[in-house]
Amino acid sequence: MRVRSRGRSTVVWLSIVVFGLVIIGISHPAPIDKATIELAYLFDEGKGNVAKDASGNDRDGEISGAKYVKGVFGTCLEYDGKDDNLVANGYFGVGGTKPRTTVFWFKSKDTRDHSWVKWGPNSPGEKYYIRAHIRGAECNLRVEVNGGNNFGTDNVCDGDWHHMAVVFPKGSDAVKDHDLYVDSKLQVKEGTEHAMNTNDKAQEVNMGDFLAHHTFMFGFFDEVAIFNVDLSLDQINVIRKNGLQSALGIDPQGKLATSWAMIKTY
Repeated sequence: MRVRSRGRSTVVWLSIVVFGLVIIGISHPAPIDKATIELAYLFDEGKGNVAKDASGNDRDGEISGAKYVKGVFGTCLEYDGKDDNLVANGYFGVGGTKPRTTVFWFKSKDTRDHSWVKWGPNSPGEKYYIRAHIRGAECNLRVEVNGGNNFGTDNVCDGDWHHMAVVFPKGSDAVKDHDLYVDSKLQVKEGTEHAMNTNDKAQEVNMGDFLAHHTFMFGFFDEVAIFNVDLSLDQINVIRKNGLQSALGIDPQGKLATSWAMIKTY
């Protein structure tokens, strides 16, 4: 009897240990080094013409025309589609073929080639431009360089909020190497291939202003951030579900709470 009891105790103990390890594995935090966060705008100021950079890099944005309204998390910016813009003063984006990730929320029911985030001059391979791709009565997430493009298939101009992520993986060198996500769904890649060599000296990051023959952003824009790494889908998911402030460990004053922001993967 004593042997049987000891055997049962051992089995129970092992079961507890295994269960604990599974739980730890499921919730194991995947850290994002704060050095990989280029800029982050929460748009929770609620007033004024300055978008505070929550990354700790002091890359505040100058808002022209866009108005504060209720957003996905806190407040966001509403663009009128005519002349509204935001300029990240003194910040020229990620250059060359370095990895990068851009995330943001957007809402509109207007089908147009909304200008979301861009930097670099309108020159072959040097331009880096995230905008909407028009497909009939719908529009899709698109990234382009002068000479090439990559766009998805899900409609993001249906009047609902959509979270978008544009990931350029490490080791990539062309525009169709990007992975595009809409509401964490990987998009089918369409478009025209072209080599990339993003210019990070010629033009500050703009959010909203048209480029070449395209149009101004028209709609609601919230929680945008640029990273100098290729975030995983798990990390993108946590940003989408919890918001930048929670996911990146940003305190209410807009500063990173620790040197490492912990994103948990589930």
